[in-house]
Amino acid sequence: MLFLALAVACSLSIAVLLKVAERRDLDRTALLTANYAAAAALALGLQGAAPPAALTAGLVGLGVVQGVLFIAGFWLFSRAIRDAGMGLAAGVMRLSVVVPFVASWLVWGEVPRPLQLVGLALSGGAFFLVARPAAEPPGKLGPPAPPDADTGRPAPPAERMGAVAVLGLLFAAGGVVDVNMKLFQESFAGRVAPATFLLFVFGVAFAVGLSVVVWTGVRAGRWPRGEVLGWGAVLGIVNYGSAEFLLRALDQLPGPVAFPANSVAIVFGAALIGRFLWHERLSAANVAGIALAGVALVLLAG
Repeated sequence: MLFLALAVACSLSIAVLLKVAERRDLDRTALLTANYAAAAALALGLQGAAPPAALTAGLVGLGVVQGVLFIAGFWLFSRAIRDAGMGLAAGVMRLSVVVPFVASWLVWGEVPRPLQLVGLALSGGAFFLVARPAAEPPGKLGPPAPPDADTGRPAPPAERMGAVAVLGLLFAAGGVVDVNMKLFQESFAGRVAPATFLLFVFGVAFAVGLSVVVWTGVRAGRWPRGEVLGWGAVLGIVNYGSAEFLLRALDQLPGPVAFPANSVAIVFGAALIGRFLWHERLSAANVAGIALAGVALVLLAG
């Protein structure tokens, strides 16, 4: 459970750093590119001088897909934090736990215990309550809009639809990323060190981000500020820790335990951080969801 707790702590630190970066109006793509450069450098340092294991076509393909998804998912997470708030963004992203949970159960035969199934059901209810936006003012028709992350007031309809689209893409990206982490652990972990795999993944993500930054700079003459490098370096160290600790947790815990427990803990922590650090508004349903998430976490980890 130690590695799982460290993975959760790193994930929450990532959310806080992205929120700070948004408030400092840092270029999102440049920040993520610097982040992956730092993460790749850390992976290379941990890999040492020993040559990496032979790369098969399957591992290379998995690394490329994961690298693209890493930077795309990070960009979506950062955008969702800005548009919908930390609690809602983390809730929707981690709701994608149903994807690796089902994959671990059906593909790899990791059948959860009865109490863990109860915990999974409770976590679904917790996600729904935590991610539920506050109601519109009386007399206003239509579905409730996600509140503005800073003011707590309902967003205009156009912004609401944009936020929904970003959250939907974030859900899909988060689910596939976790399945790929499980796929590496099951298919390659015995032959390839996690640092080697993460070096490849972070390197691909860096290459994608750098190409976008250079293209934008050349085409529009808009280049990122120098402080992006410092913030990106800090973010990259924490980002590497999140991935490394999750891979190590999967060595000790089955997927149906590790993925839901990781997700519920992140939602629980992000909602509290958003409320007390950033003063994001919590409804009665959100508070109930946080309490339910705590119960679900105990059952999932049992």
